[in-house]
Amino acid sequence: MRVLFLLSLVLLLAIIAVSGEVTIWSWRSQDADVWKKVEANLRAQGYNIKIKFTAYAPTEYDAKVNLALQTGTGPDLVYSRRLPGGRTQALIDNGLYLPLPDDFDLSHFPQAVLNSVTSGGKAYGVPFAVQVVGIFYNKDFFEQFGLSIPRTWDELVSVAETLKNNGITPFFVPGKEAWALTMQHAMCGVSVLGPEWIKDLTEGKTCFLDVKFVDLNRKLNDLKKYYQKGFMGNSVNDLNAAFAFGQAAMVFYGIWGYQTWHELNPDLRVGYFMVPPANECQEPYAYTYMDGAIALTSNVKNREDALKVLEFCATPEFGTIFSNITYNIPAVSGAKLPDLEILKIAVDTYNNHASPYVYWVGSVFVTKKPSLYTDILSPGMQAMYSGKITPEELARMAQDGISQWYEPLMKK
Repeated sequence: MRVLFLLSLVLLLAIIAVSGEVTIWSWRSQDADVWKKVEANLRAQGYNIKIKFTAYAPTEYDAKVNLALQTGTGPDLVYSRRLPGGRTQALIDNGLYLPLPDDFDLSHFPQAVLNSVTSGGKAYGVPFAVQVVGIFYNKDFFEQFGLSIPRTWDELVSVAETLKNNGITPFFVPGKEAWALTMQHAMCGVSVLGPEWIKDLTEGKTCFLDVKFVDLNRKLNDLKKYYQKGFMGNSVNDLNAAFAFGQAAMVFYGIWGYQTWHELNPDLRVGYFMVPPANECQEPYAYTYMDGAIALTSNVKNREDALKVLEFCATPEFGTIFSNITYNIPAVSGAKLPDLEILKIAVDTYNNHASPYVYWVGSVFVTKKPSLYTDILSPGMQAMYSGKITPEELARMAQDGISQWYEPLMKK
């Protein structure tokens, strides 16, 4: 009887321990204050919910989530990667991500955003942000040397040459982090190659061995003489500090970086432009994408409160909190964004200049193995920049890898 009583007591204490607590894992450490504000908001509405937010290094995050969910030690909610994507689809297929209830209100999201969280007709998570990537620049340097936003790739090189000749590091590139190099390649590709070329690639009308793709690789490889010394040993943290404190004039990055730059140096004046195309006959485009979603996991211990948190995440009020803290573009419609020029430019770019075809995040080329993102361009860009392979060999890596499983490219 005493043993039964003790077991009951332990069970009761365990229930009390998790009652009202919702655990959230993310790769975005910058969102910590968002969840403090969300918790305060929910408590003000009468919900006794405590949010425990934990962020992990982006390079370790996916493996950590996968292992934790498989062993039953994961959180209630996770930041999930977008669809289509092999990693997220595998978690869905294995029952580790749970679909939202059929009556869950997602009416504040455009269908294009919801497509990135939908599989088999079910929504797996609440989208939290959309991202715009491109070239961010220090306005003071551009004004000091009378530089204009470049309209072509050759003009971009000319801007870099002027900066270098005046003792300014033109670009800071985090060569240590392969994902950032793949992002750089992809954001250049949508302008230099153009959406029509990427569409032809997707349909199998061209391939990675095409002279245009090889030329893009060559352009990037030639550009590295304008990067900081020892760039292959630098990380994104190094990029943030260097750019914030004026140690480089430009970075290939995303709008999410502005929060960190502003926190490090509130006086920094940041501008943005899309990577310029190869010539004036082409239009520039931006690589934009739905960043991710907040997903319900199979390890959820407090389903009722977890769903209450997700319901709040699907409101314009959450979007307002999220944007005003992170300076990111919220995925939800109707949010009130901070009055910042850089954010207005990013929103306009997202709405009016997004490339309709891409080959990095959100593309068919990352849905299977080998992935163009993680298995080809990530190691390939590092190898090319290190002088271990040529631009032609990087193109061959892409063609040989993707043609293993992507039928339209198998006969190329």
